[in-house]
Amino acid sequence: RVCACMHACVCVSADLTCIACSLGEDQYVSLVMFGNVALGLITKGTSTLLSVINFPPYWFRFLINGLLMLGGLLGVAFATNFWVAFAAILIAGSSATFGESLTLGYLRNHDRRMVNAWSSGTGFAGVAGACLYIMLTCIAGRIVSNDTSRKHGLMSMNRISFLSALPMVLVYWFAYFILIPRPKKKELPSIDEKDPKTIQDVEESVTAHQSRRSLIEEAIDEEETKPLLSSQHVAPAMELRHSKLSLMAIRIWRCWKLTFWLSFNLSAVYAFEYTVRSVASQARPQIEYNPLACPELYSALQLCYQAGVFVSRSSLSLVKIRRVEVLTVLQCLNMVVWILQAVFKFLPVYVLPSYMVFVGLLGGASYANIFYILRTDWKFPDADREVCINLSALSITIGRFIIIRPWVIGVVPLSYCS
Repeated sequence: RVCACMHACVCVSADLTCIACSLGEDQYVSLVMFGNVALGLITKGTSTLLSVINFPPYWFRFLINGLLMLGGLLGVAFATNFWVAFAAILIAGSSATFGESLTLGYLRNHDRRMVNAWSSGTGFAGVAGACLYIMLTCIAGRIVSNDTSRKHGLMSMNRISFLSALPMVLVYWFAYFILIPRPKKKELPSIDEKDPKTIQDVEESVTAHQSRRSLIEEAIDEEETKPLLSSQHVAPAMELRHSKLSLMAIRIWRCWKLTFWLSFNLSAVYAFEYTVRSVASQARPQIEYNPLACPELYSALQLCYQAGVFVSRSSLSLVKIRRVEVLTVLQCLNMVVWILQAVFKFLPVYVLPSYMVFVGLLGGASYANIFYILRTDWKFPDADREVCINLSALSITIGRFIIIRPWVIGVVPLSYCS
């Protein structure tokens, strides 16, 4: 689970603005941030469609996602101009969004308690990725410290940092093809054969579960065969109302209605917290942001955010929150405070790290609890659970895509590279 997200966290925790600055394209700083999530709607939509048709097999999807990771990291490391780097950022961002939906859907075949392991793993990936980037930039900063060209120094630092993250691709493949056991068919709970009451309870539970599934399957079969059984209206094959394509659309619509409220909250939380993470680069006077410093302030704040995410995503075994809308409201208030901080800079620098931890705590708690509800609540039928999970994962990308960018309306000045 750590490997699935760590390469993305290295990129996100990085001061991505250094990429634009090192290539002499200061005006495209916001475009770099946008590129990291630009294709998320397409990749997560594709993942949802693959879940519906159940093709291709998971091993092939993991293989392709690893190749996307590899291409993104290499592309950013060896980019000779901004547009090559931007294309590589699109690929790396696609890998992150597709890989998240892929793994969440894959968890449907495992024990439900694996949701806690996945959430904790993604949280740790954020911490590890941020620490790795800070460590690599500190080392790279020493290597290029004597370089007379600031632009060349930033380019060398980025190249060293992203090339050092390449082994994560091999670890990712090793984890999914060798380390993690293949999912097994659901087994009945262990029972005492001498205890008739226990056996009866298990049988009743299994019967109820099978009844729920059969009702869903019968409903689908009924919808599919109803036009074919009608002797009064015989339409050409292409004009059949309930074709396989329409059944897929009906299924997606049904899942969307089931997950709307959870998806809305997840999307809003991500929009709010990614706005906070973006304006963190303007939370203090620009003189305090030095890309060659160890650690650099922006990267240090990202590490604090990831630490909060890790703690809250690992908390499912201790506390579970069903009123996720409370987390959404609190994160909205955080966003407002950070935007005001970017404009007026009224909070001292020593307050910002702990405040960023709090932002991470809320974001991680929303993520972990929403996906726990999706994985365990009987409101979501097992036959549709993977599709419901993928649709909710798609809302994360929507939240990142509609991120509130204050500099677009001129609230926060854009001067990263000054």
